[in-house]
Amino acid sequence: MGESVHVLINHIERIERELEHLKQELLKLQAEKDEAEIIPEEEYQELTRKAEHLKANPSEGLTADEAIRELLN
Repeated sequence: MGESVHVLINHIERIERELEHLKQELLKLQAEKDEAEIIPEEEYQELTRKAEHLKANPSEGLTADEAIRELLN
């Protein structure tokens, strides 16, 4: 019986990997379908300045966990 449980678990893990692969393919297709958003040059320059500042001063930015929480709210 233990061997059959192991076989089932392996089968489920293969299905999960395949589903994850299919999910990534769908997201890729969606991203290719969506048009790129074009932002004004001034806004791009401001974002670049902020990114460089945060790169030089990481303590002023968010941690990965904080950023995820912000995105989910």
